[in-house]
Amino acid sequence: MSSKHLSIEIDPQRLLLEGMESGEFPDLEALALAREYALERAQGSPGENEIVRWWHGPGGFYYEFKEFPAAFYGRLGLVQGEYLTTGQARELVWEALTRADKDQADLTLFYSANLMQSDQDFFMAYTLGNSRIERGEARYALPLFMRFRASEYLLVLFRVQDEYLAFKVPKGQPVLGGLSA
Repeated sequence: MSSKHLSIEIDPQRLLLEGMESGEFPDLEALALAREYALERAQGSPGENEIVRWWHGPGGFYYEFKEFPAAFYGRLGLVQGEYLTTGQARELVWEALTRADKDQADLTLFYSANLMQSDQDFFMAYTLGNSRIERGEARYALPLFMRFRASEYLLVLFRVQDEYLAFKVPKGQPVLGGLSA
């Protein structure tokens, strides 16, 4: 396999969800080098809204939350985004809400810059162990950020005013132990 087709995913989401449930912030030090490398590789077209910053270029795709940069995602390799109309974005959100319930997929929606101050600011649905957990209030409003993890792909949607940018990323090889020199 040539490095041109290399696709590596750096995704601490599971660790963060486990930490939220246990009340203990996970040690993400092992991912620090991988995180820096993913950010460096993704330098290209930048974007941001009230809560998230992202970059995407020929080397990869990366996003992080402004107030909580430990909540990040990195993908090495070519990832292409697609601009959506309001109707297409609404359809994507509705489908994600339906599939999250039906397929027990992980879904995170942030509707406002308040993140998790009230139940109307967000909705999260995920499975840890044998437990299905839902937090916040599911709404059909268009979010500032949506992350939908199905078994075969990750879908991320960003809203900037009335523009919507979606990235659908096929499942990659997770890097959980970090990269070491």
